[in-house]
Amino acid sequence: MEDRPTTSRPERENGRMDDGSRQRIERARRLELNRKLRRAFVAGAEERSQRELGRGLTSDELRRVLRRYPGDLPER
Repeated sequence: MEDRPTTSRPERENGRMDDGSRQRIERARRLELNRKLRRAFVAGAEERSQRELGRGLTSDELRRVLRRYPGDLPER
């Protein structure tokens, strides 16, 4: 077996990432960012419910909140 250096990310022999690898990494970052934004949106609605109503969101209220979510950031 030939000894080859390992890298933590996909690279070409010249040390640069190829376009496919770069796109996959960017997509993974965008997906994670969108997950965080959705969680923050719901958390804000939950905090408001606690503050104004003294309780958490019901299932129906959560569905309405999610319908108002403006959507994920588009991919570039």
